[in-house]
Amino acid sequence: MGFATDIVTTAAAVVPQLVQADTYRKQGKALEATANEQQKLANQQAGAMRDTAAANMQRGARNANARMAGVRLNALSSNMTGEGSVAVRERDLATRLQDEINANADSALADAENVRRQGALDAWQTRQAARRSKAQAIGSGMSAVGSLFAGVGKMLE
Repeated sequence: MGFATDIVTTAAAVVPQLVQADTYRKQGKALEATANEQQKLANQQAGAMRDTAAANMQRGARNANARMAGVRLNALSSNMTGEGSVAVRERDLATRLQDEINANADSALADAENVRRQGALDAWQTRQAARRSKAQAIGSGMSAVGSLFAGVGKMLE
């Protein structure tokens, strides 16, 4: 009867450790999938932000051209020539409008890059958690093997 008791005792020690190892393994796989999804979504969001920045830049250029046309029309209707102060004002306005377009685009692209980088960092952190979980699975598995050998050793005494 002692042998059967030893088998039951060994199994009672090993089974929970094997279940725990499998749980850690599954958790590691789920975390890895989560990390991949985080990275994918961050890249998609950053791409959408870059596309929006490009569209806004084009819209800004069209608006700047329309504004410049209005300024030129106003200058012509007031019988001012395209020389001297009018030309300087047009050049200054064009420069300011282009600087504004560039600043807005730079800001939007920087925001998109920050989203991409944050997504990469979040995914890396999640992958680290997956690695820890996989290491815990290995540890639990080894502990189960140790318990099994200890139980077998006890039975062989």
